[in-house]
Amino acid sequence: MIDFLKIPDTNFLDYYERARFKLTWRITIFLAVSLFIICCFFLIFHPIFAIHYGFGAVFTGFSSYWLFRNRQYKGVAKILTLGSYALVNTSIFLLPKSVHYIEPFWIFIISLYAYFTLGKKWGVLFLICNSISVGLYFTLFLNENILSIEYIPFSHVLGMILEFGLCCVIIGYIVNQFISTNQWAESQLKMANEKITGEKNIIEKHAKEKTVLLQEIHHRVKNNLQVITSLLRMQSGNSVSDETKVHFEGAINRIMTMALIHQRMYEKDNLGEIALSEYLLSLVEDLKSSASPEYDITFDIKTSIENVGMKSIVPLALIITELVTNSIKHAFDGNEKVPNIHINIDAIDNESSFFTLNYFDNGKWKTNKSTSFGFELIEMLTEQLEGTFELVKSDIGTNYLFSLKMIDQL
Repeated sequence: MIDFLKIPDTNFLDYYERARFKLTWRITIFLAVSLFIICCFFLIFHPIFAIHYGFGAVFTGFSSYWLFRNRQYKGVAKILTLGSYALVNTSIFLLPKSVHYIEPFWIFIISLYAYFTLGKKWGVLFLICNSISVGLYFTLFLNENILSIEYIPFSHVLGMILEFGLCCVIIGYIVNQFISTNQWAESQLKMANEKITGEKNIIEKHAKEKTVLLQEIHHRVKNNLQVITSLLRMQSGNSVSDETKVHFEGAINRIMTMALIHQRMYEKDNLGEIALSEYLLSLVEDLKSSASPEYDITFDIKTSIENVGMKSIVPLALIITELVTNSIKHAFDGNEKVPNIHINIDAIDNESSFFTLNYFDNGKWKTNKSTSFGFELIEMLTEQLEGTFELVKSDIGTNYLFSLKMIDQL
């Protein structure tokens, strides 16, 4: 004989599936034994009720045997709920001279069991169907049955007590399964949260260490570039040729531009991007201070782009450095107008990675620099940003129109 406390081995890996199998197994065994005992009791005192309980004992016993052979609880659960529904309704409508006080408890058990093993839809379906059956009984047959009963013998009352106790045990066991399953789920969730929190702390620690390391790298690169700038300034001071000094000054400005990028990088928490507006303001002030023009130049800088990645900001900054340096050197000497430089950077749209750079100065250039190294450098940097540019000169000034691309998004 199979010990009903011993759960047969199954292939279910999921905890919930194993819990439903365990519930179905123990309920079928417990009902088969309990209904058989009640059947024997009524067979002695009220044989008419014994048939009903006997059929229930055979039905649940066969279900437990089928479950043991096939290890598939869902089919057994459906048969068990449908068969129980039929037995309850048979008892309500076909057994006379009984007030059927216990049947609502069986209805609750059927719905609760279906909800736990087969899901919400099955549980609600059986609850509705059984509620309709009980409603019809209380509406159409309750008074008639009560009036037809002259006396309820003690043996019948004792049988009802046994059946009521059986219902309470089954309800308690199903509720216990609900509670234990929820407790297991909560413990698993707690362990998962603790694991995620631990991994998150490790990732944050590593990210912080990498951030500090990258900041240190940017800081050292900036310092090295400043050393190179100082050496170039010393070499420029020893140079006799004015043309050589001009070349040194151009190289110094370009290195200073890249040094400023690294300075901005290690000053910010976000090492992947740089605030464009703040950087451009610092850049033009440094270029202006380095050139030390005899006249005051005003800068009007506007941009709709907040941040630019490292790959794009370097060529973009070098383009602006060449343009501003050339304007300071060649555009405003002897100009009657108030020297002014406009720099406007706008994204073309939210989806495209292209943007426009509109550079304008209101000076009157003394010489044509279209063949200079600076101009060639602008062309090379524009190609690096996968863009094009157009130079437009007029009586009111010089305008460079660029169409460029954020290459960080590639």
